[in-house]
Amino acid sequence: MQKFYFKSNDGEEYGPISASDVREWQNQGRMNNESLVRYSNSRDWKPLSDFSELNSLTPTPTPTQQGGQDFQPHRGSMILTFGIIGVACCFPFGIAAWVMGHSDIKSIDSGVMDPSGRSMTNGGKICGIISVIITVLSCGLHALRLLPALSEM
Repeated sequence: MQKFYFKSNDGEEYGPISASDVREWQNQGRMNNESLVRYSNSRDWKPLSDFSELNSLTPTPTPTQQGGQDFQPHRGSMILTFGIIGVACCFPFGIAAWVMGHSDIKSIDSGVMDPSGRSMTNGGKICGIISVIITVLSCGLHALRLLPALSEM
């Protein structure tokens, strides 16, 4: 069975995938006839429409896809805001940004959530991670300063 690789708009490569995976991804709106695809044993990227064995797999549009893509709205601006607040002053917002960002990136990658918010979501997630690291390091340094005073007791 022939396997394929798929290159998304952001340059990420996915695969190897089967012809049935290609059909499923088309139905999800993750691929279309202009999507770049290559055989697993090749380095030449071509539009999906150039693959005769995949042309018969043209998806049947679902009612929600006929007028365009049906994605959940992204929460990128909220996650980015939470991440910045986490770094600036309130690290629980950083934890929320990290957790929500991780979840939303998975939803974007699976084709469920609007991919236009990927960079904001990723930025918020990174800010959240940084805020947690800063907080842990800060608490550790404060604990080290208190150790000598506690050992004298």
